Parts: sequence; C-alpha cells; structure tokens
Amino acid sequence: MNIFFLILGLLTSEASYELIKIPISYEIKQITCEQAFKNNTKWVVNPNHQQGESWGHFKYKNKIIFMHYCKDSKGNWVR
Repeated sequence: MNIFFLILGLLTSEASYELIKIPISYEIKQITCEQAFKNNTKWVVNPNHQQGESWGHFKYKNKIIFMHYCKDSKGNWVR
C-alpha cells in the first residue's frame, strides 16, 4: 500500500487559517491529487452570491478551502 498527503489550507476566520494534512492511501490503482481533493471535500454554493463574488466554495469540515496540494512521505510533489 502506498500513501501520500493531501494538504489543505482552511480559513478559520477572516484573518487566520490552518493547514491540515490528510493521509491518502492507495493500492494498485494510482489516485491523483485532484481525485483525492474531490473525494475529501464538498462543493457548497454561496447562497449570498452577488456580482463579483464567488458563487461557491469547496469546504472541509465546514471550513472554506483556499488552497490544496499533495506530497508523498518523502516530500515530493504528487500530481
């Protein structure tokens, strides 16, 4: 079994954020970083959408995600 980490940047308030590390394991079939992202997050439509604002956000545990990337256990980037 192989493993890599999905790292998410979550907004915790208007002025702060946190980075979390989610282990993603896979066996024979390779999984991409984007597949891991989509499998672990949820798209939520912004009910207060107005012109010039985002019409939705990806969320993890009810927090808005502002960035994501993946690395393996050796620190190499995963696509």
